[in-house]
Amino acid sequence: MTGMRVYHLIQHQASTWQATLPFTKPLPFPGPYVFSGSGSSYYLAQTAAHYALSIGLEARAVASTDIILEPEISLRGTGTLLVISRSGTTSEARWAALRGKEYGWSVVAVTCHADSPLVQEADHAMVSPEGEDDTVVMIQSFSSMLFLLQNSLLLTAGQSYESSPLDGFTHDLIQQTTAIIPQVFTPVAPRRMYMLGSGTRYGIAQEGALKAQEMSNQCAMAYSPMEFRHGPWGSVTSEDLVVVLGQTRHRRLEHDVVEDVLQRTSRVMVIAQQEWFEAHPPHPAIILPSKWDDITLGPLAIIPLQILAWHWTIGKGKDPDHPVNITQVVQLNDREAYNGPSEKHS
Repeated sequence: MTGMRVYHLIQHQASTWQATLPFTKPLPFPGPYVFSGSGSSYYLAQTAAHYALSIGLEARAVASTDIILEPEISLRGTGTLLVISRSGTTSEARWAALRGKEYGWSVVAVTCHADSPLVQEADHAMVSPEGEDDTVVMIQSFSSMLFLLQNSLLLTAGQSYESSPLDGFTHDLIQQTTAIIPQVFTPVAPRRMYMLGSGTRYGIAQEGALKAQEMSNQCAMAYSPMEFRHGPWGSVTSEDLVVVLGQTRHRRLEHDVVEDVLQRTSRVMVIAQQEWFEAHPPHPAIILPSKWDDITLGPLAIIPLQILAWHWTIGKGKDPDHPVNITQVVQLNDREAYNGPSEKHS
């Protein structure tokens, strides 16, 4: 059967979260913190930055490209730049780290490879030791680096994390999602998929849409739930699936969005804690655990989106293990984009 490598990673990624615990330490440098990356790593940066803000740290996310091209805007003042790259060899990640050093910022590499060039060029490294996927698409690398970042940020903010991590809930979450697939993929696989999330869930929604696009070569998009009304839902048809990543403290306004979307397509699914739902939902629902504040549930919330992307790809007759038009690592010729120190520092 095609796609079994990615399928296995989705099923067993929680073990890589546990492997990060011995390496979880507070950041050794002060903020403000700028999280940076490209593609999936940028969506991870968005999630981590909003999480940091939620626990009282000053933070923002900036795409690696913007740091390379406009460091005078992206790196004003002083602070700590966290550059995220699964391989630690991505050209934009390395160039962003060099820009950070040029501008006097402390640079932290967040990666799955302790011996990578990015780690060698950084002042400090945060490594998910078992996170490497050995696939084109990021699966366990994304969730394990997010898990590592969240726990390290808690320590940085003077808080502690629970020794009983989220991984005990993954089996139930996978079972819930697998059981729902026939409801949202019948009679045929969706034409398009839309992922809706805000705050700490916006980066998760972006990553979920990217996984669906990468694996299937089909169209999937991500938006904030309330933003969806402002034009994007104009393209929704009854053949499309809309997935809402609900957050308990936002439930009133998110309920309104779901009701509005249901007038356009019956294919709506909500991923949220039990407290989000006022009664038995009229649509498929995946229940996240209520043991933690929902801002911490990013590593769990991405799993149903990965499963949806996998099944959508299989339904389209494609192979999740071998997507076309993309590569596992983006490496560019230095002459194409990076010409050494920026003008200000040359």
